[in-house]
Amino acid sequence: MASGKLNSLSVERAHRFGGKVLLSDGDGLYFRKQTREGAAWMFRYRFAGRERWMTLGNFPDMSLAAARIEAREKRLMLDKRRDPLFAKQEIEEAQRAAIAAQKARQTFRELAEDWYSTEIDQRLRHPEVPRRHLDKYLLPAFAERVPAEITAADAARLLAQVRKSAPTAANDLLRFMRRVFRFGVRRHALTSNPVADFDQSDAGGPERARKRALTVEELGQLFKALRESPSFGGANLLAVKLLLALGVRKGELLGAQWSELDLDGAAPTWRLPARRTKSGEALTIPLVPPVASWLKSLREVAGGSAFVLPKRRRDPRQRVLHLGIDTLNAALAAVEHGLEHFTLHDLRRTMRTHLASLGVRSEVAERCLGHKLRGVEGTYNTHDYLNERRAALETWTALLLDIENGAQKVTPIRRKAAR
Repeated sequence: MASGKLNSLSVERAHRFGGKVLLSDGDGLYFRKQTREGAAWMFRYRFAGRERWMTLGNFPDMSLAAARIEAREKRLMLDKRRDPLFAKQEIEEAQRAAIAAQKARQTFRELAEDWYSTEIDQRLRHPEVPRRHLDKYLLPAFAERVPAEITAADAARLLAQVRKSAPTAANDLLRFMRRVFRFGVRRHALTSNPVADFDQSDAGGPERARKRALTVEELGQLFKALRESPSFGGANLLAVKLLLALGVRKGELLGAQWSELDLDGAAPTWRLPARRTKSGEALTIPLVPPVASWLKSLREVAGGSAFVLPKRRRDPRQRVLHLGIDTLNAALAAVEHGLEHFTLHDLRRTMRTHLASLGVRSEVAERCLGHKLRGVEGTYNTHDYLNERRAALETWTALLLDIENGAQKVTPIRRKAAR
């Protein structure tokens, strides 16, 4: 094969030091540089009486030797009276058709997992929320379906089914469903979003702020029912007591790791990292003696797990290694406590309500919940109220213990003492 007029050194020099240039290697192969950084190999030929230029590849991604091989293949096409540009278009169309066919065979599971890994995992502070909706609702309903074949009627039936028991979850499900299908449209897995025109009326309906908080009497009834339930279990009971005593969010407790807790110091604390709080700020939570004792009991049965509440059985649908929200929800739902319906999140509101009844100052109670102070006070008051929160939690926990033991003797904190 002829070596041509160019060599690797001359091409490298033209690319690195020269301005715009067009260098011929012979037999229709050219090195063309039009910008400071951009250079390409071009093939010049005539077909059907017309002169044509075809890009073979960019330099330095394509070497001189590789460019000569490509140019030779195009000359062989010309010998067979085939237009190289037309052949290239045929190959590109075939590739696009193959990609389209592959996407047409893609399952909803593959699309949903692609969406989760691309837009959710490692990007959201709490990716477990959409993960839970995928595993609990969307994948069981549509996993092996072709996305383009899922209709608005299919989506409406799923939302109606979820709405019967969990209206708020139905609204969240619609939000995640809309995002998955929108992602699918961008990836050409389907031509339109089947839930694009849905709103809350098609899911769980308008949401109203919940006001459910358990009274002292209801807490006593709940504790009695949980203790007497043969299926609820001691670890579940401690989890409920911790949610009440600390006022933390479900996800914060269920994801707690032993490395975050100091149980053996003079003043036990839980240092909740910023990445796991809703506010995005780290929070130091004082652990009063009874709470520290409950956590030590859990440590004894954790079996060396890094989590305070480890997952109890292998579930391929769950991607976390700690106890899932659904597990605790299901255990609580199985208890015949006879109370008006409440959720685990209502325990947080219960704690805040009783802190107020105990005379705890509003700013201290809000910081007990991990809330930021509002308005000007939140801007200028950076005090963490750690000592005040410890005192408030001691009084609240003492009330919880009295309620559990059937002896409600705790009196409200005096306003003067709470200052």
